[in-house]
Amino acid sequence: MSYENKTGIGVFSQYGPRSVGTTAGVQQAENSIGQVSIEFSGTSLQDAFIPPLVVPKGAHFLRYVLSVQEAFTMTGTTPTLIFGGTAPATNGIVLTAAELAAVGTKIPASAGTGTWSTTSATGVTASEKVTFALGGTTPAVTTGVGKATLTAEFIYESRTLGSAN
Repeated sequence: MSYENKTGIGVFSQYGPRSVGTTAGVQQAENSIGQVSIEFSGTSLQDAFIPPLVVPKGAHFLRYVLSVQEAFTMTGTTPTLIFGGTAPATNGIVLTAAELAAVGTKIPASAGTGTWSTTSATGVTASEKVTFALGGTTPAVTTGVGKATLTAEFIYESRTLGSAN
């Protein structure tokens, strides 16, 4: 990463990739299997920011993996963090405060809810922007504490039927 200061007033220009503490995007796609990865922190959750990411209609989640690099501190009664579509509590994956407080890589206890469930009969029924919500009674996340990545693996088959001519 390179910086330059040509203004003489203490203002720098940055060139190249820049980490803002939160990233989201397609990590890998091969054949019909895809993975999306959401990197988040206590600060990005407090700021209510995740980059735009859309899960396509027809995606069927196979599994979720949570990798906690730095433990989170959550307060409230049974606080949770839910990633999902436009209504994450209905269609999403629930991460508990205990899972977010334990450093390491793990399969979350939740297999997802609604169309985001690994046992959903339909998969995602409409393309949805990924959002998040805090669950529980008066939940809160401590700013500046915690870093993790949630990876969601899904199967997605999109074929366009052409004419036989």
